[in-house]
Amino acid sequence: MFALIRFEIAKIGGQKRGWTGFLAVAAINALFALAFYLRLHHPSRHARHRPPGMDEQMVAGFINAQVYTQTILAPTLYILFPMILAIVGTHMLASEIEAGSMRLMLCRPVRRWELVLAKFLALCGYSAVLLLALLLSSYAVSATLFKPTGNVIIVAPLFGLGGNAVHVLPASEAWSRLLMSYAFGFPLLATLCAMALMFAALTRHFATAATLSGSLYFCSYIVTGIPLLSNIHPFMPTMYLHFWRYVLVADIPWARVGSDALYTGGHLTVFLAVAMLVFHRLDL
Repeated sequence: MFALIRFEIAKIGGQKRGWTGFLAVAAINALFALAFYLRLHHPSRHARHRPPGMDEQMVAGFINAQVYTQTILAPTLYILFPMILAIVGTHMLASEIEAGSMRLMLCRPVRRWELVLAKFLALCGYSAVLLLALLLSSYAVSATLFKPTGNVIIVAPLFGLGGNAVHVLPASEAWSRLLMSYAFGFPLLATLCAMALMFAALTRHFATAATLSGSLYFCSYIVTGIPLLSNIHPFMPTMYLHFWRYVLVADIPWARVGSDALYTGGHLTVFLAVAMLVFHRLDL
């Protein structure tokens, strides 16, 4: 199993597709750094976009490296990383089935479920490295441009917390909340890895699997954002996957965090089990 995992990790690192995740992290950092810099030095241009109840002087006072590092996490986990994992994850399995190289792998004394599990664990490792790269690069970039620490402003709509509230985390809690939010974002990425492998096994076609994996996630994400469709919100995976955001409010709702984590674990288990079962029954 360890040999299989090392082999899968080497394949991710040896392909250009695997490095696109790090290029995406660099690109979003460049955009965020420019936007934060302009917000700080040219506040009058952005008056209509400031949080409700806060003037520009107050907004500028809250700009620091921790705010930057926390804010960049939301669009990355909601949009950027799901797209990357849909492509990289489905390619790991579906492209090998399409090319026929999977037959050579199965000629060795390796169980099929072990092969799927090795790919899943390698993908999880890749996701963890991406998340760590985002954390370190974001703080490194922002600490050179802004104050390294300070109070953290959390604008509820940006993080999907509902309403128009603005939460302010004191500097004494900022680091612990920041690290918790990044750590609690990893189960989301692991679940998306399992979902990508499931569609790769079901379709055996890279383009189709990547499209379906991304479509399921984003359709679920869109539906949970429409109040008119609230009757089906409990059945949408994204209703539970983003429980990392709840550690950013003043009083953390640990009961909600725990229940959403259980649902997320359930989705991950089902996706991975389906991937293993379907792959085990495939006629290659």
